[in-house]
Amino acid sequence: MATGRLPAAGPAPDNAGLRSRAAGHPGPRGPVIVLGYGHSGVGFLGGLLSSYRELACTSGTGLLPLCEAAAATWRQIENRAGPLSPLALASIRALTGSLITTALAGTGKVRWCEIAFAHPRCAETFLEVYPSARILCVHRSCPDVIRSGIRANPWGLADSVFGSFAVGYPGNPVAAIAAYWAANTEPLLEFERAHPGACHQVRYEDLAGRLNQVRAEISAFLSLDPARPAQLPLMDDDMRPAPGEDDPADGAQVPWDKIPQPLVAVVNRLMGRMGYPPIPGPGSASVSGLDGVVSPPGAS
Repeated sequence: MATGRLPAAGPAPDNAGLRSRAAGHPGPRGPVIVLGYGHSGVGFLGGLLSSYRELACTSGTGLLPLCEAAAATWRQIENRAGPLSPLALASIRALTGSLITTALAGTGKVRWCEIAFAHPRCAETFLEVYPSARILCVHRSCPDVIRSGIRANPWGLADSVFGSFAVGYPGNPVAAIAAYWAANTEPLLEFERAHPGACHQVRYEDLAGRLNQVRAEISAFLSLDPARPAQLPLMDDDMRPAPGEDDPADGAQVPWDKIPQPLVAVVNRLMGRMGYPPIPGPGSASVSGLDGVVSPPGAS
């Protein structure tokens, strides 16, 4: 079977605008939320953020879903839709504020940062309760997520984050992971579009390929002192080495013909919005790697 490499990405105007607004207008020093999905690289970004002396990072506390559930209960009790009432907002802030204060206690840090795998609608509610919050939305290319997911689950996807999608694509882990990627990427992109001032998009490939620049952009967006991070963390299991390092995933081939054409169309539409090159359609040769470096949105 012939092999090849995907071409470098072109510009993605909508996200380029989002990025420039984020870099040019750093937000207030409110809570920080990192939104991502399995194998997107949130682990490395979380480690990077925890290296800042100001940020106390937690993961999977459930605080965002708690906000969403509390808001739904208040709307039910008050028999109202739309924005939360002042009483509801005060009540939810009291509940979550005590939890955030407890999370900060003993850390010596003053600003809470949560690594969350929650649906973006939970972040929507959190923004209503904490308008000064800032959201980092983490993405990774679909081919990279497929390779990472299969490498992490060589004996099947049933007990993984991809399990529910594997049911829809029995015996086809490539299509199952592609469907998982699309189902998580689209609502995250729509959330970014709806809240451009509160969100900053972070692509894993940019973290791996131009870490210092991305760190400076994040520092500006979050109003952090870029000169004061502690030692950078090691990458965790869901992160591959930076481009140029030995990486077994670089040679892993993705059999694109396993992905149904309608799903290919959805994936390519979403990939294009982030400046990634399209994946080939069914019947195309397997393709390995992304040349290690993908051009950032807005690059010439």
